[in-house]
Amino acid sequence: MQAFIARKALEQGYHTAILTPRKEIFLQTQNSLSDVVGPHNVATLRSGQSWNAYKPVHVVSWPTLVARMKKSVAWMPKVDLVLVDEAHLSMAPKVLEILHYYQPRAKVIGFTATPARKNGKGLGEFYTEIVPVTTVPKLIADGFLNPNEYWAGTYADVTGVQMAQGDYNNKQLSDASMPLIGDVVENWLRLASDRHTIVFAVDIGHAEGLTDRFLEAGVSAACLHSKLEDTRRDDVVMRFKSREIQVLVNVTIASYGFDAPSVDCVVLARRTKSIVLHLQMLGRGMRPDDGKRATMVLDHANNVRTLGEAEDLYRWTLDGGKKAVSNVTKEKVKNKNEELRACEGEGCGHMFSGRRDCPKCGWEAPFARADVSTVDADLVLISEARNKPVGKGFPNAEMFYRMLKHHSDEKGYKTGFAAVKFKEKTGEWPANTWTDLAAVPPSAQVRSWLKGMQIRYAKRKKRTGPTGKAASN
Repeated sequence: MQAFIARKALEQGYHTAILTPRKEIFLQTQNSLSDVVGPHNVATLRSGQSWNAYKPVHVVSWPTLVARMKKSVAWMPKVDLVLVDEAHLSMAPKVLEILHYYQPRAKVIGFTATPARKNGKGLGEFYTEIVPVTTVPKLIADGFLNPNEYWAGTYADVTGVQMAQGDYNNKQLSDASMPLIGDVVENWLRLASDRHTIVFAVDIGHAEGLTDRFLEAGVSAACLHSKLEDTRRDDVVMRFKSREIQVLVNVTIASYGFDAPSVDCVVLARRTKSIVLHLQMLGRGMRPDDGKRATMVLDHANNVRTLGEAEDLYRWTLDGGKKAVSNVTKEKVKNKNEELRACEGEGCGHMFSGRRDCPKCGWEAPFARADVSTVDADLVLISEARNKPVGKGFPNAEMFYRMLKHHSDEKGYKTGFAAVKFKEKTGEWPANTWTDLAAVPPSAQVRSWLKGMQIRYAKRKKRTGPTGKAASN
């Protein structure tokens, strides 16, 4: 998106700078810009590289620019448009200095999938408007993101772990997470031993411990964290992306802007209270790739149950308080039948939501049930109602309902039409949490089904007459 905006600006005679926070993102941005606007139009401003100040499009390392700005404002690219990648990180005082320098000189647009800081505060200190571009379910439906499937099991006991800057104290959380190292590796071997995997650890000690256990099990694994030398870090990333390394255990490095489409398993071994960090971790496995299966999320942190799924709807505001983001889907869940539960049927353990009966073995949860249990400490699948197949050639349940909403709006039908038609097809009412989902144009299969329903209805009316009784000659 940034590269195409830069090209459009270039066509209109305007110059653009794209600010990037980290080496990996800098290189990805440079490659994208070279492809879209041509390498002859791209200047790079980064430590150790020469900078051609007269080129029209600049990819900028903001740590480098922060350091050089102190020496002279001559280092500030003369541009008409500033695009800020990973804008949720741009509230740091030194980066704000750059943004305030440009504010009267250029238009500034921030880009982020999570427009809030890690501590939950909004970005209103500088930005004036949030422009929602799309939703995760829509991006999945259109093939721009890969769907997730969620598995949950044992997680660290955080009783007594204190808070620090809106999240768990890292040292205490690391100590609490250490006993689960063996369980993390054993469950990965049981469920995902053939998958390209990113593991999120609490700190370096926790990451090293997990890496050692994977290596002991004969798995090709490596550890990635900020204390590694640049050459070593680059080598690990290159070997992981080439799939020479199967499991990458990391601390923060791969939580945002890390582009590895082959990743089809994410292990959450790091508990958090931050929706921002949670969504960034989930997003690492959602890049699409040819032939890619649904990404398996192994949650050893209890993050999915407490914070939500990537496919949920989130409300973002510029509020400077700690409520800049909230999970709208979870707020709307009033019926406990829609909460995640673990099947207690003999030998099952399947995780499901949106119903009282287990789709695997038929076990029915009692009405009085209030807690969520795990079975034998093994990770078990969280089956999402949204991914339930509707029929051959049809989309999943959630997308089918959204297509019915679009048809209803298009025809001006009464509220409730979509829900009634959904029940006619599936035998179940749509989830309450889908009410506010954006409508999506029906696929050819769904339009054909709707047309068939309309024809059958017209024939039935002709047979019975307006009173509903059989028509007579």
